[in-house]
Amino acid sequence: MRFVIDRIEEDTAVIELENGQMLTIPAVLVDNAKEGDAIILTVEEKRVDTHSIFEALKNKSKNNT
Repeated sequence: MRFVIDRIEEDTAVIELENGQMLTIPAVLVDNAKEGDAIILTVEEKRVDTHSIFEALKNKSKNNT
């Protein structure tokens, strides 16, 4: 997804979404950015085998008692 910083006002930044909607966010999230800069958001998927982690912790807990 690509967003464009429309303006920065004190502690907030107004960004324009791809569909034209405007969104206000804390300016600290776009620190060192200026009006007209593009923000590119990527989402990475990382799957975690929580069952294996739970079993390892359970076994470790048994060994420490």
